[in-house]
Amino acid sequence: MSLRQLSAFVVFVVCLVLCSVQPGLSAVDKIIVPSNNRIPEVSHDAAGGPETCTCSSEDVGKLTPLQKLQVELNTYDLPTEIDELEEWLKDPANQKPIVTLTSGQKQKIQKNFGETFKSKVEMEDSLKISEEADVDNKAPTSIKPGSSRKKRDSGARVCPAVESYEALVLAIDSNNRLVQVVQIPEEDAEQWFLQESCQHASSPVTVATCANTDRLVNAYIIHLATGNMQYGNIKVHSCVGYV
Repeated sequence: MSLRQLSAFVVFVVCLVLCSVQPGLSAVDKIIVPSNNRIPEVSHDAAGGPETCTCSSEDVGKLTPLQKLQVELNTYDLPTEIDELEEWLKDPANQKPIVTLTSGQKQKIQKNFGETFKSKVEMEDSLKISEEADVDNKAPTSIKPGSSRKKRDSGARVCPAVESYEALVLAIDSNNRLVQVVQIPEEDAEQWFLQESCQHASSPVTVATCANTDRLVNAYIIHLATGNMQYGNIKVHSCVGYV
């Protein structure tokens, strides 16, 4: 951590404390705490160092300044090349939040976009319903979250794939930027995504090449570069066949 980052972090911590207590306690030079707000915002001097802070209201659609600092501290040493970043994301140990949402943000997200999230039990129930429908239609069955097996027999699909449902935390968006997928597991509110991996390099049923690729799916995400929280497309793994 650089001296500037450390200095900014110290000012934010002081600001956060002052914004959470009664106003008018600004013993720190150049710290201003208005009476009607809570979230710390730091302005900078000409040299880029922290100079003053104020407290503003929380916007569910944007990260707070403190969260933006969290992004800076947690991403400065991540891979910058897209190929390296995609490999880095494949490690389950790296699938952890870069930004910690506040309780207020979580509540507002669930209130405004609750239909986007499901608990694991709800996801399993929805897949059971899909499985029953497949049986009624004499179609191949679906799979449960966290499990991996053939989606359907090789006679029904050119390139059979191993599938799993995952609650992704970090992903790449359609512009090849790292984003955080909003997940609230402590409230049993998560977004689930189907991931596929080809079983064969060539089709077992016809003349075709099987290849792992990406497809875009919609998700409620945090754009780490801009600090905006909104719906956007992220890449997930897919298996396709080429003739």
